[in-house]
Amino acid sequence: MSSSSVTVRLNDLPVEVRLERLEALVAASRALNLASGLDDILQTILVLVSQQLDCERTTVFLRDERTSKLHARQMTGSAPIEIVLERGVGIAGHVAETGESVLLDDVSRDPRFDRATDKRTGFRTRTMLCVALRKPDGELLGSVQAINKRDGLFSQYDLAYLESFALLAAIAVHREQLAAEAMRAELLSTELDLARRIQSRLLPPDGLIETLSTPFSAWGRSQACYDVGGDTYDAVMLASGELAFWVADVSGKGIGAALLMTTLQTELRALIHAEPSTARLAAELNRRVGLVAPLGTYATLFLGVLDPQRERLRFSNAGHLPPVWITSDAYKTTCCDIGGTPIGLLPDMEYETGEADFRRGSRLAIFSDGITDAESLTEEMYDEAGIAASLSGTRTGQAVEEIGAKVFRDLDRFRIGAAAKDDTTFLVVGFD
Repeated sequence: MSSSSVTVRLNDLPVEVRLERLEALVAASRALNLASGLDDILQTILVLVSQQLDCERTTVFLRDERTSKLHARQMTGSAPIEIVLERGVGIAGHVAETGESVLLDDVSRDPRFDRATDKRTGFRTRTMLCVALRKPDGELLGSVQAINKRDGLFSQYDLAYLESFALLAAIAVHREQLAAEAMRAELLSTELDLARRIQSRLLPPDGLIETLSTPFSAWGRSQACYDVGGDTYDAVMLASGELAFWVADVSGKGIGAALLMTTLQTELRALIHAEPSTARLAAELNRRVGLVAPLGTYATLFLGVLDPQRERLRFSNAGHLPPVWITSDAYKTTCCDIGGTPIGLLPDMEYETGEADFRRGSRLAIFSDGITDAESLTEEMYDEAGIAASLSGTRTGQAVEEIGAKVFRDLDRFRIGAAAKDDTTFLVVGFD
């Protein structure tokens, strides 16, 4: 029912009745601005309705977002009663489902009437008005019900009056929902900020990783696409004197990816000190991640262990982009693609360990596909050619912090003004 049609019906009433009811509407509007919460507003509206319609009971039913059931939020004419209706059940359920206003002179003759509440309470419902609560966009929120006019039967004027109060009640409900959504958004923002800070503590500080011993060096940076990300990396010293390092990229983005990233980083830091074989470590990591990751969620991983005595790198590549050697030849893609499927994708997977020379003065760059898939404003992809161009002037033995910083300068220049579509991680490892 529109506000204009409500006004037309109220204008048909006798002057003294119209004035009294308009005054009640003004009082209800004032309550909308002064009351401290939704229940106070609804109670005020129902009291005014029951007075103006001279009825025994009034009730506001609201739809529960979780269950889609109707529940009696506020009522007058009795002590609070718990009333919960399945979707579409009873007159209130029918109106909340269809938006149709109902005027009944004898509810017992209407098959939609649900007698369960009367049987439970001993109350006898004879006559009824019931109208829908709607958002401004037309979405149905619930219904308002008036029961048993004390002096005769409800009229079309009474129905129009109840519809006018339903407009005010719907505004109050909608305003409360907006306030709740704003509070949830603020809470989510706070929680995301906390998650971001927790996640940052799981990663090395941005830039040069200062916990490494000579002859090793490493520089890393990870930028989340959203508040939190699904990429992770690290470089750690082992008791054997070797250097372990990795980059992992969880499928998807946002909170879900960040949760799995947390699991990956925690498990990797524990396993790397206990398992010297990269293949067995990847298999155990796959088993553990598979226990907690939702079906279809996985992570690519490049894991390497550098032996300084042998100048050899052993590694396992679980579906990750091949890393890039930065040697006296300036740039070349490695053969470091031996390993297996992404972590968490398939259960009971076995992985392989590959080996490669890692000579002194060499540098190895490992990165996520957020770099190669980065797009410019013209939707051109950075691709491996962009990395090759950025590394083309690299000198043998050049400091890892200079290499990493230049890659990100070039990348940022390429994608300036364009929205990020994926997490971006780059790690460069040096051996001198």
